[in-house]
Amino acid sequence: MPSPVRAHRDSQSAGNESSVAARPEQAKRRWFNGLTGMFGSKAPQPQAGEPAGNALLAFPSETSPRPVPVAPSSPQPASADADASLPSAPAARTAADPQAPRALRGAITAIAIIVLLAGVAVAIVALRGIPLRAFGLLQPQPGSLTIQTRPDASEVLVDGERRGVTPITLSLAPGGHVITVRSGGDERVVPLTIAAGSDVTQHFEMRIPEPVALFGRVSVATDPPGAHVAVDGRQRGISPVTVTDLTAEEHTVTVTNDNGSAERKVAVTAGGTSSVMFSLAKAAGPIGGWLTIAGPFDVEVTENGDILGSSGANKIMLAAGRHDIVLANRAIGFQETRRIEVTAGKTTALRLDPPRVAISVNARPWAEILLDGANVGETPIANLLVTVGSHELVFRHPQLAERRQTIVVTAKGPNRIAADLTK
Repeated sequence: MPSPVRAHRDSQSAGNESSVAARPEQAKRRWFNGLTGMFGSKAPQPQAGEPAGNALLAFPSETSPRPVPVAPSSPQPASADADASLPSAPAARTAADPQAPRALRGAITAIAIIVLLAGVAVAIVALRGIPLRAFGLLQPQPGSLTIQTRPDASEVLVDGERRGVTPITLSLAPGGHVITVRSGGDERVVPLTIAAGSDVTQHFEMRIPEPVALFGRVSVATDPPGAHVAVDGRQRGISPVTVTDLTAEEHTVTVTNDNGSAERKVAVTAGGTSSVMFSLAKAAGPIGGWLTIAGPFDVEVTENGDILGSSGANKIMLAAGRHDIVLANRAIGFQETRRIEVTAGKTTALRLDPPRVAISVNARPWAEILLDGANVGETPIANLLVTVGSHELVFRHPQLAERRQTIVVTAKGPNRIAADLTK
């Protein structure tokens, strides 16, 4: 049986051995817990009831921290050697070990890179969801240009490129453009600046080309009137008569009455009227007279739809008596009805008093206007009354060249004249 002193020494030696063996285990556990705590995870905790690695050291008192035993007053070599072999505490090791801050910085850098890449991915997905037309709002919006002419079907060119015929609406890029409008031999060139999103309308009065005449006419009068008229052997009425729809060439005109006949060659020009007068054998006393017309323009004379002649001829033969005639000039829109008395063997004279209509004149930048040699004022001029027919306009500016223009004023209107003296 061991003595009490030996038993006490054996128990103290066993306690020292267990303390020495437990200290490295606790130090390792603290260091591992500190390392895993840096990255947000916890060290695995031993399960309750799980046996320790050394069955001899698995006492309940080891679940809680043990006080460090006080070293005895006398030096203990074995204990000193054991303490020297123990690892340092985790806090002291972390402060002394430079690898811990470096690992922490590496972890923070990795997390920052991951967050940055995630933000870039979110931005790309968001941008792909934006429709492309949203970016189009940053681009200048085109302007709209509407061009109207009278008459329609005038050719339109923008910056030298043909874009169609009037009426037309075009979408143009903002900025300066050159608009060209053509109708027959009439051409207008206008520089124009289109603002972004604007709506511009331009109207042009184009000259109406005169129709090309393919046929001519012959006015046939006889003395005495009432003779039968034939052209190229075809009966065309009773004199006086105007034969229309004749080709532009030479024709044979024959007149016949009860007292005789006559024949003559007449040259017909396109768009013109040729007059021919025949003197036939007369009955006792004259049965017809003549008509002359004076005016600023030629007129066609008709009665009951039949053409009697034109004012361009020297005289128009008519049967004696009362006549209701129509004087007309289709080119200027003039028409007037007159009642006349024709006396046998005499000439009846008529004078035309053409109507007065309003005209408007303008110029760029401005001009002094002379109408048929008379000064009528400075532009803009509106509702100036002039007679229908042909007139001469003169545009004068002290710094720009003088410009002359012949106009035809029509009764149908409106009559607008404009000139750009800067070109």
